[in-house]
Amino acid sequence: MKSLNKIFTGILCGALVATNVAVADDCSNLAYKQSHPERCKYAQNTDNSLLYIGGGAIAVGGIAALIGMAAGGNDGGSSSGGATATPYVRTVNPTMIIRNGTAPDFTAAELASITSRTDYTRNTTAYDNIQLAYSIARGYTGAGTKIAVFDTDINSKYSHGAAVTEITSEIATGANVEHHMIAYDTHDFISYAQIATIINNTDANVYNNSWNVAGITADQVVSQNQFNQVFTDAISNAATNKDAIFVWSAGNDYGAQSGMLSAMPRVMPELDGHFVNVVAWDIRTNALANYSNACGVTQNYCITAPGTIQTADNYAHVGTSFAAPVVSAAIAIIREAWPYLNATQITDILFTTAADLGDPGVDEIYGHGMLDLEAATRPVGELSVAISDTISQPLQPATVSPQIAHAIESANPTMASFDAYGRAFETKLSDNVVAINRGLGFERLRGDNNRAKMNIGNLELGLHNTNILNGTGFMAMSEETSTSYIAANQSFNIGSIELFARSEFGSSKPVASSESMISEFSNIYTASATLGLRGNEWSFSIGIPETIISGNMNLHMATGRATDGALVYQDYTIDMVTTPSVEYTANYKFLTAGFVDNPYGNNEFYIFAKTKLNF
Repeated sequence: MKSLNKIFTGILCGALVATNVAVADDCSNLAYKQSHPERCKYAQNTDNSLLYIGGGAIAVGGIAALIGMAAGGNDGGSSSGGATATPYVRTVNPTMIIRNGTAPDFTAAELASITSRTDYTRNTTAYDNIQLAYSIARGYTGAGTKIAVFDTDINSKYSHGAAVTEITSEIATGANVEHHMIAYDTHDFISYAQIATIINNTDANVYNNSWNVAGITADQVVSQNQFNQVFTDAISNAATNKDAIFVWSAGNDYGAQSGMLSAMPRVMPELDGHFVNVVAWDIRTNALANYSNACGVTQNYCITAPGTIQTADNYAHVGTSFAAPVVSAAIAIIREAWPYLNATQITDILFTTAADLGDPGVDEIYGHGMLDLEAATRPVGELSVAISDTISQPLQPATVSPQIAHAIESANPTMASFDAYGRAFETKLSDNVVAINRGLGFERLRGDNNRAKMNIGNLELGLHNTNILNGTGFMAMSEETSTSYIAANQSFNIGSIELFARSEFGSSKPVASSESMISEFSNIYTASATLGLRGNEWSFSIGIPETIISGNMNLHMATGRATDGALVYQDYTIDMVTTPSVEYTANYKFLTAGFVDNPYGNNEFYIFAKTKLNF
């Protein structure tokens, strides 16, 4: 019965082409149909076997030919029952892939271990074009994503559907790739209503469609009424209610415009962010493949991917049909890495990170450019740090005192930074703080002017400000820390030389800024000691500047996001006890010189003059 149906349809379509009568609303006339797409709408007959435009059957088996190349062959399958698209003469010059560099998170040896694998070397050029090795090195396989492949049957390993399914699975090795037969072969489809039923009953995240309608181009689509309503309702429902993404091959009509089905987002605004049109790149000519339709009017949601992929049987498959599953697999990779992203964010990441091709920016040939999995799996835009669910800070190196920097380095806590899409990227806190020396020279210059004190015999009670716990940025303090202290001063004379000593014990309660990831401090206890010799106009001393002897700093840091997008926090308690610095000081009259041997940060040398002027 199926064979008789094909014969009957071929005769009917042959008659259509031979007759080519141009009359009012003659949708059997290809030229008229292309000029008046709004008058020639798709409908289905009662047996759901033939697709009609107006009164003339132009497609075989229910829809149209699969757009894609049969395994190893020239994909001329875009014709439909004898009615072919109008040839378009165009010139596409070779172009360079313009990238914005790569993230230096892998060595050449690490990448070489991936690119030397057999499953990679079969398609080295194609996979290098999309920088697949980087997403593999970052551990992404597409796990957690269901990809529905709508295609021919897969009973034969050489079938169109088998090739598309294998390509999808090989790039997104961890994805759940489901095959759904919508055509018996590249020219024998089930009905739109049957395809709609499959869409409605399939809970997929990504729908790969390596097929299109021939004879009408995307720029000729002016109304949703040109599509089968049951079919578009199913697509709309999947996009709106399931947040699904539809990936469509642009078609192989050698044209300046993509196929008709690629135009759905132009008349269905709910598909914005849920639809990616794919054109094919020729890995030999470094240009749009000569068979591939260009993006045309779909350029704002169109991307380029390699159209030549070799499967495990060493058979090369060529066509936009095989560029589409490359993009479907890439979407699965992004979904695995950041499962809380919605469809609109994912497609925008694909477009934003694509490597530019052809004319600068988005163009009618390549759309956004070449799919780039390296750029798509690293941060986009300025990074930030989450302080709370409502407060964030730019990820700029926070300046902290050497004591804090050392304590953080010792604890080595992990935090998350967030890119322009809110994607979490793991980073070390210690890589994002910079130690700034205390500047003891300025403290010595201020001297007692920085203290409020009271002497009781050899004891000194007082209060002074300290910068031992200074911080800025996402580790900012709300105010300068005040330390209350008790000190003991001792001196002994040996002839004309005075031996002096000072020991000091302090206590403080630092307060962090409300926009700091420092949640609080415990009581911080400090100590310092000085021992020296003093003559008539000179002195020399060696000492341990104020250092922390007890106390903790508590951090409340965002470390990532849950699958629903909620921020995940981790609390860390950082022991602040540190090795003290050693300070050497020499004075002569009103001149003072000092050297500070810092165990953390840079050593300091200072010299200043301090005297009183009488008028």
